Amino acid sequence: MKLYPMMIGMFVAVLLSGCSESPDKESKSDKPKTEQTAQNEDIKQSPKKESQTEEQSKEKETRNEEQSSKQEAQAENQQSENDEYKDIKAYVEQKVNWKPGVKESIQKFVRDHHKFYEDTLTYGRIENVNWEQQKEHADTLIREAKEILPEIKEQVKTMEEKKLLTDVMIDDDPRLLEIDFETIMTIAEIATRKKDKTGLVYLHRILHDLDVELNGTQTHKFGMSSYYHGGENRPKLWEYIEKNGRESPKIWE
Repeated sequence: MKLYPMMIGMFVAVLLSGCSESPDKESKSDKPKTEQTAQNEDIKQSPKKESQTEEQSKEKETRNEEQSSKQEAQAENQQSENDEYKDIKAYVEQKVNWKPGVKESIQKFVRDHHKFYEDTLTYGRIENVNWEQQKEHADTLIREAKEILPEIKEQVKTMEEKKLLTDVMIDDDPRLLEIDFETIMTIAEIATRKKDKTGLVYLHRILHDLDVELNGTQTHKFGMSSYYHGGENRPKLWEYIEKNGRESPKIWE
């Protein structure tokens, strides 16, 4: 069969037309499919992302609340510690309402007797002790201490009745002065009776320390007095007293 040129041209045109439409159809069919797939994936993933965001937000909020609670607790504890410190400080530094004249008599007693032992024992003078003089002075010291001691004990009793004292020492503690006065009397009696120089040294050092605390004497301390929170060398006094057959003053601390 003969194909005329015109027919051949038409045939070729049809073939070419079919070939040119194929890519367009494929492109059109692929594009909607790709967009739809992406939309479906976004729809599937979107709730998951929102859920994760909500969980993270809740976790962050919980952490913030916990941190805030911790800070509040720390602040409360700090405030409680500060209040407790202030209470203790106020107790320890409380002003003692001494009966008129008592504190002054204590200060004079300490000043006068400290001076006597300074004049008779220091700078090598202890090597030539006048025991008769020491005995006479010790008798005077003991007599005066016995006159003052009941006033000190009365001060202790009054403060205890008013619940102004606990087991903790205060700065101006009458209980410690009571211990010092009892110690002074005991050592003065032992030292002069036995003519013991060590006892005189201890006696001088107790009065020396008390003079610093009660009268503001500007010098070092020997750590022998109990008043004003005590001294580190007091055990030597208790040992000395007990070694000489006497009972050392009661200490509650």
